[in-house]
Amino acid sequence: MDVVVLANRYKVHHFRNLEEQFRGKAAYEESYDPAAILKHKPALVVCFDEHYCELGNAIGALKQHGVATLQVMDGILEWRRTWDYTREGHSIDGVANPLNQPALSDKIACLGRRDARILESWGNFGKCEIVGAPRMDGLIRKRMAGEVKPVRPAGRKPRVLVMTAKTPGFTEQQVRTTTESLADLKAFFDEQSDIDVVWRLTQQLDRELGIENRLADLTGGELHAIIEEVDAVITTPSTSLLEAMLLSRPTALLDYHNCPHYFETAWSIYCPAHIAPVVHDLLDPPAARMDYQDFLLDEQLECKSPASDRLARLIEGMLEVCGHRAGEELAFPVRMLDDADLFVSSPLPLGEFKRCYPAFPVPDDLELREMKIEVAAARGTIQTVYERLDHLTRRLDSIPGYRLLRKMKSAIRHH
Repeated sequence: MDVVVLANRYKVHHFRNLEEQFRGKAAYEESYDPAAILKHKPALVVCFDEHYCELGNAIGALKQHGVATLQVMDGILEWRRTWDYTREGHSIDGVANPLNQPALSDKIACLGRRDARILESWGNFGKCEIVGAPRMDGLIRKRMAGEVKPVRPAGRKPRVLVMTAKTPGFTEQQVRTTTESLADLKAFFDEQSDIDVVWRLTQQLDRELGIENRLADLTGGELHAIIEEVDAVITTPSTSLLEAMLLSRPTALLDYHNCPHYFETAWSIYCPAHIAPVVHDLLDPPAARMDYQDFLLDEQLECKSPASDRLARLIEGMLEVCGHRAGEELAFPVRMLDDADLFVSSPLPLGEFKRCYPAFPVPDDLELREMKIEVAAARGTIQTVYERLDHLTRRLDSIPGYRLLRKMKSAIRHH
């Protein structure tokens, strides 16, 4: 098999647009077990994240077997996820592993210029390719054809969509802060009889706030239809902000966390005092703000044309390199697509990494640093397996009579 795509049922939609082009050449694999992946005998493995220890461990093992790897960014870079959330939600032996600093994959398919520059500053120079988001190609084609539905038809009340990311917070405090921001919005809209609100909240926040929810699925199709039904969008940090911008809806970022934003919007709500003026602006957006929103969209998402073709060309280019290496170590060109002029690389000084990760052994050599991260991912995988084994053992021990049967079996064997 030429290509193996590491994807469960929640991730397969990221590769759907390329299935026909790679029919007979690509296979899906849900397991992160290197042995299971290698059974397909792939030349290239595509993943959509490196967050989980098992994924990092698998990528490191695949590279040792000469298999090329490509990480396709399935979401925006987010400060809290990068700095406040460790692999598997906890540290490994008390140490947080750097996420994508550097990435372990040979190449990274980035959403746009913004995240490519950020990722390159983390030690990924020569790995980043500007691709876009293939799963948004339908929206891009609609935008290019001028088929996006206009905002509010005559006679209908203004309608605002309020939504959260799949993960509204990466710590308990962050979830509480996100919930507080949603409660403030609800209190504001409860007083606005002339505005309809559509809520699309994740992780049962709707129940906590007593809100009727419109969340049906997390693959995007349902969301796109909802966005076209509304006149403005308010969202926590999420890829959905790009989808709303693609559909030309004035979009505001809801974020009470007071942290930097790798991806920006033309409107932001950081505290209760911002809600009323921002909502007023969203429903009657100044032309200058909408122009700036279009600028930010172009900066943060490659959307002048569909992304599937660029991703297919990148995959085919990587396969061609794999086919011509003649036993030599894999080495890919610094740029494989046509966007070399879009980069302004400014690598973060090594000293900054050492201050960011005081407990993590950051060596001076970048290749050695990558090896350290691979080892940490492998150790994290082992720790995760032990934790799952302990959890399953405790579940078995809780079954009435299980311990007695185990003792009887042991006694019979001994006898």
